[in-house]
Amino acid sequence: MSVCRTPQGLARPLSRITTGIVALGMLVMSAPHSAAAQRRQASAKAKPDVTTAQRDADATALSEAVALLLAKRLDEAEVIVRRVVSAQPRNADAHNLLGVILDQHKQFAEAEREYREALRLNPKAVSALANLGVLLARSGRSEEAIQSFESVLRQVPDHPQATFNLGLQYAARGDHLRALNLFERLDISRPQTFEFIFNLGIALYHLKRFDEAAARFESASALAPAAPEPLYYLGLIASSRDRSEDAVGFWQRALALRSNFAEASFMIGEELKKQHRYADAAEFYERALSQDSSKLIYYVRLGGAYLVLFRYDPALQIFQRAAERFPQIAEAHYFVGIAARGKAEYDVASAAFRRTLALQPENVDALAQLGFIAGERGEYPEAEKLLRRAISFSDKHFFAHYDLGRLLVKQKRYDDALPLLQRAAALKTNNADVHYQLFLAFSRLNRKKEADSEMALFRKLDEERKRLEKEGRSEQEDYIQSVSPPSPPPE
Repeated sequence: MSVCRTPQGLARPLSRITTGIVALGMLVMSAPHSAAAQRRQASAKAKPDVTTAQRDADATALSEAVALLLAKRLDEAEVIVRRVVSAQPRNADAHNLLGVILDQHKQFAEAEREYREALRLNPKAVSALANLGVLLARSGRSEEAIQSFESVLRQVPDHPQATFNLGLQYAARGDHLRALNLFERLDISRPQTFEFIFNLGIALYHLKRFDEAAARFESASALAPAAPEPLYYLGLIASSRDRSEDAVGFWQRALALRSNFAEASFMIGEELKKQHRYADAAEFYERALSQDSSKLIYYVRLGGAYLVLFRYDPALQIFQRAAERFPQIAEAHYFVGIAARGKAEYDVASAAFRRTLALQPENVDALAQLGFIAGERGEYPEAEKLLRRAISFSDKHFFAHYDLGRLLVKQKRYDDALPLLQRAAALKTNNADVHYQLFLAFSRLNRKKEADSEMALFRKLDEERKRLEKEGRSEQEDYIQSVSPPSPPPE
């Protein structure tokens, strides 16, 4: 018997998507179906003093237990199987079937013990190997699960369930090419079930074979019209092709099927963010966060949208919630600091940036932010020390170079400021403020031609900045782009 399970949880967008635990393998007995064959097998395993009549009775009892198991009458099946195990403790099939029943009762440790006992008695028991692999996969012991499924395939190379389950394990580890090779071995022979086609589509998607993946997801959707997962992936494919309207349409259809589909809500927010529609994006990020508070990226995107909209109070609240939920993740504290800095609450911001550094001592962003705050407070030596340390870690950090250059201009150290500001201008060519600081430095050094050139650049870029702000775009976007969606959990 094979029991397939439909997808349960989805990983974050633009990455892998989980499909729940692998479909269970041949759960019941690997013994041949005929009564005579069962008697022969039982005879080979039974104690010498077990009579033929007893062996026949036990084989019949196991067949009856299988029927009860299929009818989901687990308690009745368990009574029968335990009776057989007691009468024939060396019967591998009885131990395997007892393992299946315990597995269904969610008594996983006891089930594993029975599967391993079946394998001790009969090391070539394919069914017990397949069932043990599923149990190991479900409990996150992927390496052991792979060994079990590969052991099955060494004995039965075309075993469909073990082939499929092994493919799912490789997909969970990100080895989508190996997963696809296994799935394609089943593409002709295996019944075209939702789960099989859907997972084949996932492998193709991650290998960027989007046309083939889309065809599989469309087929999966036709087989299971109430399943939102294929629509989610079709939305991802449309988004990757810059078909924004189609992508949003797929995700809205997915939400119509599952209103609490956090990943679909989040992805609509991401699509709106691409269009710089931050107020609309915030609505969908809020939905995603209310539906699933376990993902840091949902807090980051929602708080970031508020930052771009200059709504510092709700941004700070969201990031503080994130820091409480993820106290060991440096970025969570960093964003508390960014929002607090926006409100000019420098004590709160400094504390958050220092917590970031406690977790990541070489976090260049946090060092640069602390340097900025020290400069705003007039603590020039401390500010210079922090900003130079940040630059020592990264000579490509715009804000560290810009803020240190600006600090030196304030102190009338124009010659020292110039190379820092010029480096900042090279790192971020469209920033108006750095050219204004260059104008100040060149002016004070009586380098009029260069000062005039920098002023002309400043005016041009400042006009461009004002135009972008009218379109709803802001330099605050730089802050929220610095954190990408974290890797999803294993499938």
